[in-house]
This record gives sequence, structure tokens and C-alpha cells, in this order.
Amino acid sequence: MSSHHKITGYSQINKEYFDFTWVIREFLLILANEPASLCSPIFQVGSDDASLQLRFKKIKKLAVEQFVCLYIDLDGIDKTFSYEISVIKDDKIIYTLVDFFDDELIGIRTKQVFQMNRNDISQFISSTGTVIIRCELKLATGSTEHLLDNESRDANEVPKLKFDWIFLNENLTDVKLRTASGKEVPAHRLMLAAASPVFRAMFTHDMLENKSQSVDMIDISYDATVEMLRYIYTGAVETQDCSLTAEILAAAEKYQLKELKDRCERILGSNLSTENAIDVLKVADKYSMKNLKRKAVDFFKHKVNESSDSDKVGTMIIRMADFLSK
Repeated sequence: MSSHHKITGYSQINKEYFDFTWVIREFLLILANEPASLCSPIFQVGSDDASLQLRFKKIKKLAVEQFVCLYIDLDGIDKTFSYEISVIKDDKIIYTLVDFFDDELIGIRTKQVFQMNRNDISQFISSTGTVIIRCELKLATGSTEHLLDNESRDANEVPKLKFDWIFLNENLTDVKLRTASGKEVPAHRLMLAAASPVFRAMFTHDMLENKSQSVDMIDISYDATVEMLRYIYTGAVETQDCSLTAEILAAAEKYQLKELKDRCERILGSNLSTENAIDVLKVADKYSMKNLKRKAVDFFKHKVNESSDSDKVGTMIIRMADFLSK
């Protein structure tokens, strides 16, 4: 029997994210009132003394044509970072620029975002005379990590049919799944029974669930139940959040959804970080996932050997020691 191997490589880095928005009311009036520059409030970046400021500057060339420039000014930021500048007009993004400061440019504290003719700047002004500038900043907090996700499957496997048109749709539903929060999720017995031998037994034998219109799933959260159903109906798993993925994995284990369990294992292995590596290792140990356990251990070893952040490494070692003592 032939098989198909699909290998995906991931490169990622731990980062801090900051989102700043500068709203300038009566933009033209304020710009005309400022002799040279119009500066935003100073935005603090993190808990240190680092800060960011946006600045419009008027310049004149050949004593005739006037231009307006937007600059990003930085103070105290000594890490590699990327940024995205967006201009929002009447609730729509009409301009976007993505750029970064690399190691060679860290010493530079000012960078020009754009330069426009004085007349062209009017395209950024909303119907109320407002200009809105949004700056999203991402600071690198660690080294780049490279991971592999190796997936094998039977080449003769019949593709999974998708029933997204009835996913979470009340039409034709004949059962409700009551979750840990008490919220109910509509579903179809046939879909559940086709996917899970546990549900199949519920609905085909003389069990309480076969006689009632609901199934109690009080040990599974609403979000995890929805994502489990998403996979049953569509074959997709949308979340990359490790905590939620671990919950979905627990549900997949309980209801014997092997393919979903394998998918969760790959998601967890592809999103390892210093913050979740120990938790992922615990999950791998609990559900006897040898490949995931190996990935988590290898990640832990790499961070201990390579990381310069003693606080994070110390926390990881303490949590690892706590895990091994249990």
C-alpha cells in the first residue's frame, strides 16, 4: 500500500506585541497651526523606559512645492523589531506599510514612513476631518526556532466529506451537547455516530442519551466542543492556541477521534514556546504521545543551551523539576 508524506517546516520567534493608535481631530487645522512638526503623544513600549512617537513634518522643496512626511521616532528600544503602519479612513484601512529595523539599524532612532505632496495627504482625511494612524510593533524576545511537522497518510484514503453547511446550524439537528458552562451546542446524531464509536454506542444501544435529546459533556468546555464538532463536520481545526488545543485533544481521546487527536498533537508540536513547553510535555505524557514528548524535550534542551534569558530558563527548569517530581 502506498503512502504520502507531507512535511511542513516552521520558523518562529518569541515576541512582544504593541498596538498604538493616534487619532488627530481637525487634522488640516492642527497641521496648519504647527510651525514645523505635529507629534503624537509618547507611547510607552513595555515596562522599561522605551517609547515610540509618531510625527508629521512639513518640508518645502524649491520654495514652491510642499510635502508632508510621517516619521516614527524611537527611544530606548534596543531589540530587533518590525512594525506595521496603517492609515484608517472612515473605518477602512486605506494605506499600509510593513517594515523592520534589523541589528544594523538599531542605533537609528528615526525612520521615515512616507513622504507625500501636501495636496495628496487629503486622501487620508476622513469625512469628519480626522486622520487615524495605527502602529503595530513586534519586538523579538528570543532567538529564531525551527520546527518540523511530519505527516503521513494512506495515499488511497478517501477524502473526508465536508458538511460545513450544517455545522452549528439548528436545521435538522436532533441532539444538543450540554457543555461544562451549561451552554448547548446543536448537532446531528448521524454525524456524531459516523465519526465516533463512543457516540455510535450511545445512540444505538439502550442508553439514556439514545432516549433523550441531549448529551451531557460537563467535563468539556464550550469552545473545545465547538472545535471538536468543526473537525467532525468539516475536517478543519482553526485554533492554534495551545491551551484550547489541549482541551480538544482530551475530547478527542474521550470520544475516540484518532485523526483529531493526531491533528492536535501536530498543532501542539508546531507551537512550542518557553511559556508552554512544560504544559505540552505534560499533555504528551498523559496521552502517551511519544513524538510530541520528544519534540517538547528537544525544545527544552535547546532553550536551556541557547537562551540568554536566565529568568525564563530558570522558570522552565523549576517547572520541569516539578513535573518530574510528580
